[in-house]
Amino acid sequence: MFKGIIALFTSGLFFHPMVLSGIALAIAAIMNLQEAQIYALLRTSYIYIGGVVWAFVYTFIFAKIYKEGGAEVDSFATALRAIGNSVRFLLAFVLTFSFAMMVSF
Repeated sequence: MFKGIIALFTSGLFFHPMVLSGIALAIAAIMNLQEAQIYALLRTSYIYIGGVVWAFVYTFIFAKIYKEGGAEVDSFATALRAIGNSVRFLLAFVLTFSFAMMVSF
């Protein structure tokens, strides 16, 4: 477990904005909600849809990929990056919950 946490920091993945926002949202929910409310939150699709929308908005505003000349945006590559950012956000969100539940016992 400790090797995994160390690898998260040394790889730089922890400082990715989508990972940080997923972790921050999960920690905020853990600190402010009861256990039954957390389980209800995880079963609600709006939180996942909101995360995907946040990842797409972030990607298309701040992390665009440009074509070789640098004049226009490569829409396909940016959409693939947005999908990857969505996966990063959702994994960080769900895995933070599972880590907190494991540590709390």
